[in-house]
Amino acid sequence: MREGIRPATLALAALLTACGPGCRYLANRGKDLTDIVAPGISSGGGLGARVSATRLVALEIIAQKDEDFFGWRERAAHWYESAYGLPFSIWRMPAIGEGERPVRHWYDMFTTSRRLQQYPKRPEIEDRRHTLFFFSGGRGLRIIDFLDVEVGVSALIGGAELSLRPGQFLDFFLGWFGLDLSGDDTPASK
Repeated sequence: MREGIRPATLALAALLTACGPGCRYLANRGKDLTDIVAPGISSGGGLGARVSATRLVALEIIAQKDEDFFGWRERAAHWYESAYGLPFSIWRMPAIGEGERPVRHWYDMFTTSRRLQQYPKRPEIEDRRHTLFFFSGGRGLRIIDFLDVEVGVSALIGGAELSLRPGQFLDFFLGWFGLDLSGDDTPASK
């Protein structure tokens, strides 16, 4: 008597098919999995703390200039951040390196935080502004990152941060079905 194909056999066949083009498919799923939690440690001249419950709401009591971060963020092991939160954000705007500072407007007296981040794989500097603790503008932002929950602390010679990234979880899950929400999968070699 002949039995039907077992689910384990189908799963093994699907896995072997995915591995055919150099296992890029599984490597991309592994990278997507590591994007869900993003830790980092820093060295530099920052002082303060920050918490953001998604990028839409943030409380930052911090001043940091060109802080060097090492960890796992945007699939980069090294990135830079400069930020001013309360009370500094009322009169100071951050800059990365010798770059330009954001233009100051009259309503910036209500700015509760301004954060710039530079990642090696993205040409544009990410710029986020919060007015009265709520997101009020920015540039270089990706929609997939808006649900990120972040916490960080800096203490003069160094600091640490941790981000939980629900958008990247969705990217990981949908990646199994061939969808790449964050646009960071490596294409299969030909």
